[in-house]
Order: sequence, then structure tokens, then C-alpha cells
Amino acid sequence: MDFVFINVKEPKDALQLAKEPEIRSHVARYQWKQVENRPNLKRKKKVSISITVGLEYSEQAIEDDPPHSLQKSTHQIPPQLGGLRVDPFRSYPAEFKPSMPLLVDHYLMDMAVDIPELDQPGNKGLLRTSWFPLVMTERALFLVIMLLAASHYAALNDRSMEMKMNLLSLRYDAIQAINSALKYQHPECVDDALIGAIAKMGSYEAMFGTMDNYSVHMKGLRRAVGLRGGLTALGLNGLLRRIVVWIDRNAAFLHGSSLYFPGAAFVPGQTLPDPNPGHFLASS
Repeated sequence: MDFVFINVKEPKDALQLAKEPEIRSHVARYQWKQVENRPNLKRKKKVSISITVGLEYSEQAIEDDPPHSLQKSTHQIPPQLGGLRVDPFRSYPAEFKPSMPLLVDHYLMDMAVDIPELDQPGNKGLLRTSWFPLVMTERALFLVIMLLAASHYAALNDRSMEMKMNLLSLRYDAIQAINSALKYQHPECVDDALIGAIAKMGSYEAMFGTMDNYSVHMKGLRRAVGLRGGLTALGLNGLLRRIVVWIDRNAAFLHGSSLYFPGAAFVPGQTLPDPNPGHFLASS
């Protein structure tokens, strides 16, 4: 392959060059080469989850095949490439998969929207400016967000059969990552990112899974929050507390289940607004 130097005087010139056919074709060839060289792995067929008293999830697959990862065949280069929303350096906190740029873009543009209950008066876009930077610091939380984004994307796009076929392995990877993270953190020191990962796994099960699995994650979340010192001890200037309460309240409203944090408000001393199941299902 011949390499050619590209000289630019202004940053905006690089954006224009990224649209040139030669550069796009080079990126496409490189991306396909990466995908073609990935080994073929078998897909897990069924996963069971349990939780121990020590707040450590355990997961056992019915079959001992390695988890199937998103791979070749009909995958296309995300159309957002060059549009500033895809990280060209692949600086994700997890091993790179070809689907990640598309899923990150989908999450930021279609799911991490302005939600008044979470943003609170005077703020806007905290899921993008405060929450997502936390997502990028922890592998377990990032993989849970990729699972949510893939599930949401697959639900909106009937033709995304490859994405739908790989949701189980995405879920497997997310839970395994939570298990691994819990092994290296003392229960009383579970950080914001890991608490966020457990909370978001709860929201995933409330939307796309089963209430039995939802209960597993929410019991683990309640124990983790208790060991941390309660909801008021959570970070992100109260945003993580509001996310936990928001998930708990909307899931209970949708399924008629009990609250895991009864009496909790978004802000201590303030009255809770009504549940917002529409935003919860579309953006959680």
C-alpha cells in the first residue's frame, strides 16, 4: 500500500479532506481488513445470573463456548465517520468492536437527550456532559451502555438482524465486566461508575429483559448504595442519585412492582414529579 502525506494549514481543511473518495476508501479498506481478520467465535445460547450476599454477581453459561462477538458479514462503515462524533483513535474503555462507533453515536444522539427530571432546573444535557464522561472511565459501565444502545437501535431498525443476533453476547460481556470489577473493589468503596453500571443493567432488564433479572440487579444496587453511605453519598453532583431514583420509579410504574428506594426523591426534601415512562423507554 502506498502512503501519501496530507498537508493541511487549518483544522477545517482536514474535515474537508475526510470527505474525499480516496480517504474514505482507504478507511473502508482498513476497517474491512480489521473485521475480516477477527476469529470466528461461537455464540452463547443462554445465560443465568445470581447474586451473592457479598454483592458479587455470578454468571454461568449453559454451554462453555467463548462469547460470540460482533463480526464481519454485512457490517457497514458507520455513516457518521468524519462527522466528529466517532472517535478515530478508538479510545474506548473496552476492547474495540466494529459496532462501537455506531452504538456510541446512537447513544449520544438518540438516548442521552435532555431529560428535565435528571438535568434539574438551570441545567441541560447532563447525560452528555457529566454522565457520559463517567461512562468512558469504566469498562463495565461502557459495556452496559453499549448493550442498551444496541438493544434500542435494534428495536428501532427492523433490518439490523446482525445486531439483534448479538445482543445476548453483549449482555454476557456486560455482566462479566461487572463481576470482574466487583472482585477488585471493596464493597464499601464501590465507585460511581460501578454503581452506575449495576443501575443501568437494572434499567436494561426493565425494558428488554425479565423482572426476575431486574430484581437481581436492583437488590445488588440497593446493597451497593447502602454500603456507600446512601443515595446522598453518590457523585456527579447528585446526577447519579437522580438516575438511580429515576430507574427505580419508572420501572416500578411500568411493571407495577415495588420500589427498591421507597421515599427517595431526586433532590432531598423536594416532591417527586410524576413518572415519565415515555422518556424512560426511549432514552434510558
